[in-house]
Amino acid sequence: MKPAVWFVCAVLSFGTPMGAGAATTLAIGALSVTVFAPRAEAQRRRTRRPRVVRTSRGAPELHVVATVQTSVQPKSVEVSPDGRRVWVCNFGRAGEDNVFVYDSETLDHIGTVEFEGNAVETTFSPDGATAYISNFRRGVIEVVDTTTFQVRHEIEVGANPKFMVVSPDGTRLYVALYSQQRVAIVDLASREVRRLVRTERQPRGMAMRPDGTLLVASFRGDIVQVLTADGDETARFSTCRYPRHLQLDVDPNRVFVTCTLNTIGVYDVALGRRVALSRTGRNPRSLGLSSDGRWAATANFHSSDISLMDASLMTHRTSEVPGADQLVGLAIRLTSDGPNGAARLRVFATSWNNARMYVLEPQGALPDPAPPPTPPPAAQPNSEAEAEAEAAGAQRTPSVSD
Repeated sequence: MKPAVWFVCAVLSFGTPMGAGAATTLAIGALSVTVFAPRAEAQRRRTRRPRVVRTSRGAPELHVVATVQTSVQPKSVEVSPDGRRVWVCNFGRAGEDNVFVYDSETLDHIGTVEFEGNAVETTFSPDGATAYISNFRRGVIEVVDTTTFQVRHEIEVGANPKFMVVSPDGTRLYVALYSQQRVAIVDLASREVRRLVRTERQPRGMAMRPDGTLLVASFRGDIVQVLTADGDETARFSTCRYPRHLQLDVDPNRVFVTCTLNTIGVYDVALGRRVALSRTGRNPRSLGLSSDGRWAATANFHSSDISLMDASLMTHRTSEVPGADQLVGLAIRLTSDGPNGAARLRVFATSWNNARMYVLEPQGALPDPAPPPTPPPAAQPNSEAEAEAEAAGAQRTPSVSD
C-alpha cells in the first residue's frame, strides 16, 4: 500500500483525536498525494522518453525473380564487401559442401568451401580478401581465402560460435559463443583468443561501430550490452523480447534489432531507448540492412515470407515467397544500376527445409526518399524600435521577481 493511503487508513482505524474538519482536510490531502503524484511521475516519464515512430503499410512489394539450389539446411547468406558475391552457409553438411559461393548478379555457383564441421555464419575482413566462417560443431573459426576458397587457418574460440564482427582496422575478430554466455576477442595476427567477455544468456547478434564500440544482443537476456574494443562494458539497455540480429545504421547511434515477436525495433544507443518500430511476419530471424541505411528486411521463419521496412518513408510490407519453407537467412544488395542510374534493391533469402535461395526484387522504380527536414527559419534582424526596447530592458535593474 502507498504511504499516503496507509496514513489515511491509520487515521480512520485508530481514531486519532482531531476535529472533523481537520480529519477531512488530512484525508483529502493524503488522497491528493496518492492520486496526483503518480500522474506527475507518469508525465515526467513521458517527457524523458523519445516518441516511438511506427511504420504504416506501404513499402514496395518484393517479387521472386530467381531461385537457386543450395545444399542441406542453408543457414545464412552474406554479400561480400564489393557486392559481387553471395556466400551461403549450408549448416546441414558436415565435411563437404559447407559453403556455396554465387555470383550476385548471374547467380552462377562459382566456388565451394569445405571443412570438417558445420558452417553457421560468414563475415569478411574490411578489404574482402578473407572470409571468417563460424564452425558450430567444432568450436573454431575457419579463415578462408576469398579468391581460392581454401581454408588457410583455424582458430579455436570455444563452444558453439555463431555471429561474428571484425574491428574497423581488421585486427580483431569478435565471436558470440552462443552456449557459453561469452564473446571471444580474437587477435587476428596471432590467431589467439585474447579475452572471453561475459554476456547475458545466449549472445547472438552483434554490431561494430566505427569507433570500435561493440554492441552485443543476448537472445535470452533481452538486452544489448555496449562494450569497448577491449570488452569492458560501458552501458546496457533493454530491448524487445528475444533480440536476435543487429544491424548498425549509417548513423552509428542507431541500431536495428530483429525482435522475434514479429517486429523490427530501431534503438537510440545513447538514450538506450526504442525510437522506431516496424511490423514483420512471424518469427523474424536474419535482418539485412542496405548500405544507405534506408531498407531493412527480415526472413520470417514461421510464416516463410519477407518483411521490408523503408526507414525513410517509415512504411513496411510483408511479401509472400511462393515455395519457401522456413526462411532463415537474409542479405541485401543495393546498387545504382537500375533504370537511368536509379537505385536497385536485391534481397537474398535462404529456405531451411527445401535447400533453396530465393532472390527477390521490387517491381518498378523505388520510391523517392522523404525530403530532408526543413531547417528552422533564420533569425530576422530587429527593427530599430525593437532594438531600443531590448537595450532598455537589458539596462533595467533586476527585481526580486526576476
